[in-house]
Amino acid sequence: MKKCLFALLCAALLLIAACSLAEDAAATPAPTEAAAPAEAAAPNAVTPTTEYRWFVNQYGTVRGRTVTYYDDVYAVNHGKYGLTPFADVVPAEYFVVDEGGAYAVAPIVLDIADAMRIRLYGGDTGETALLYGQYCDRIRGTAGRVGFSGIHEGIDFVAKPGATLHAILDGVVTRAGDSNGTVGVYSADYDVTLLYLHCEQICVHRGDEIEAGAAIGVEGDKKSGAPYTHVEMRLGRHTSSSPYRDTQLTSDCPYAVMQTALGVEASGREPVTFAAAEALRKQQAEEEAKRLEAEKLAAQAAPAVEATPEVELVDVLPATNEAGYGFGGETPAADATPAANEKTPAPEATLPPANP
Repeated sequence: MKKCLFALLCAALLLIAACSLAEDAAATPAPTEAAAPAEAAAPNAVTPTTEYRWFVNQYGTVRGRTVTYYDDVYAVNHGKYGLTPFADVVPAEYFVVDEGGAYAVAPIVLDIADAMRIRLYGGDTGETALLYGQYCDRIRGTAGRVGFSGIHEGIDFVAKPGATLHAILDGVVTRAGDSNGTVGVYSADYDVTLLYLHCEQICVHRGDEIEAGAAIGVEGDKKSGAPYTHVEMRLGRHTSSSPYRDTQLTSDCPYAVMQTALGVEASGREPVTFAAAEALRKQQAEEEAKRLEAEKLAAQAAPAVEATPEVELVDVLPATNEAGYGFGGETPAADATPAANEKTPAPEATLPPANP
């Protein structure tokens, strides 16, 4: 009897196990074809980098922050650094990448900056020194750690000290001078405020309504260390600029607004990438080397010319120490009084009187 009960129990357990296996098999999806791998990103796509970077403020204090930026972007006419990162808030369409994977500022950015510069100085003069969103100078903090001094809130232009500055857009003056030499002009047409920093001899007043092209001051160096003009754009009406060289941008990208406001059309210029700049530098170096070599060969082929000996004028009589040739000083004037040992000339003879 016990054997029968044990056999029935085993059979029941086997039946339960079989049902469980059947359910698991039904829940498992049927095998399918392997999914196609995700499409690889374009090799020349412009993509930002996220990284922990160090910043050094104006007091030398070092701060760390995780930031996202476009790294190694070549920006022509932006100062002494050839490769600098840009903040990722600058739209990707304003960058290009060359066949070597090096980033560069898109040509339209240079076109817009040129249009702003020409309007600012009243003519095609000066140059663009630093673009919007670039990380600023690399400096050493108080603890010896090197970091960026901040992210650039506008565009820097350089002409010469005392160059007249003109309003890029018309509007109402919201600020007419402070310790930074700030002039603010609010344009209701585009709902933006353009702020011009480091100005001197400011010739507008708060509340003035000015036209585009009106003089606002001259290029100076108020709290800048060197003469240049920082132009910053902020959406809405403002009276002051953003925190200077902060670790994140609080101003607004000016390119789209300025392109519309100034009617900028793409010039069709080629993008100046790092590879293109290096090729141009190499070409110029080769041309300079050829020029120097040609000058060297020309000098070697020229007939030798004997040097003419220099002639020394001596104003001393031979074997004496007395001047006599007259090359030295002026001849002394003759004394009107005869010397004691000189004979007095005899008077001229006269005819005897006619009637003695």
